[in-house]
Amino acid sequence: MEGKKLIVPIFISHFGCPHKCIYCDQHQIARHMPTLPSPEEIYKEIERNLRTCQYKKKRMRLVQVAFYGGSFTGLPLETQNDLLSSVAPFIKEEKVHSIRLSTRPDFIHHEVLKVLKAHKVATVELGVQSMDNGVLNITKRGYGKKRVIRAVTELHQRGFEVGIQLMIGLPGDTPEKFVSTVEDVIKMRPHFVRIYPTLVIKGTLLERWYQDGRYRPMPLQEAIILTKGALERFRQARIAVIRVGLQPTPYLEEKGTIVAGPYHPAFRQLVESSILYEQTVSLLMNAHREKGSSFVFVVSPQDISNFYGHGGQNIKRLKEVFRLEQIKVETDPQKERGMVSLRR
Repeated sequence: MEGKKLIVPIFISHFGCPHKCIYCDQHQIARHMPTLPSPEEIYKEIERNLRTCQYKKKRMRLVQVAFYGGSFTGLPLETQNDLLSSVAPFIKEEKVHSIRLSTRPDFIHHEVLKVLKAHKVATVELGVQSMDNGVLNITKRGYGKKRVIRAVTELHQRGFEVGIQLMIGLPGDTPEKFVSTVEDVIKMRPHFVRIYPTLVIKGTLLERWYQDGRYRPMPLQEAIILTKGALERFRQARIAVIRVGLQPTPYLEEKGTIVAGPYHPAFRQLVESSILYEQTVSLLMNAHREKGSSFVFVVSPQDISNFYGHGGQNIKRLKEVFRLEQIKVETDPQKERGMVSLRR
């Protein structure tokens, strides 16, 4: 999957999932999308996205249609076929190259995988959330660690690109359990991972537990520290983390939707900035310096804003702590993302 990608998102909301996890409010989600998109609506949405791509003169090597939300393979096979078939004309004309979808580990089986392969599905994301059986049980996920391993193994064996979604701060979870989850995921060798913080959403069972004092949301700073460790570990293992934190949406930002929890619209930047700040502090601690010294740091071009930090906080803190008059930053396209070095 080389080159830039154009992802054409098709949202199927909560459809295909018979479970109601404690942190999910399907009734509120359904209010925003009461029915599945029709094949005609899907066709028009793909056409619209392709026209926009051509208008902006973007040259994409790969175009993927992505069925987001819900548990795609939990839908009746006939419905799956209908939805996937709506993409077929674009695949035949080579305007779309493959399909991606999200589902649950317990909805992966031989018959479903045959359907996905027949329709050029290349990428399957699994909402795993945790690899701890106790946490999975408390959150009412309906499957255990062994089922996750089996699903990932079956997907690998059939040549799918595999993604895994994880959550931090779930009821019953601890930093130690989450670290263990990260290690278990690394052993399964997914192609990519997403990490989301657990939020208390209005109307969920988790909100009731929060109001009753049975659940304490993870503080923002603690969530940043835990996610930072996971991000660094996945990078060491050469597993891409394609999203950290929830995408801000009109629904999430509706007043009263998020009751509590470590939500921040720039959550990933806070995590990435924290990693770079710690590296920079270590470099400065080991560098010979005089009061008022000036230093030049080198980062990847994509890390410039993360180095400065949200609202420039990293630079302000570094100047105060180390009494620096000036901090200069240079970019190097060859520099690995998430790494900083000191140029003397």
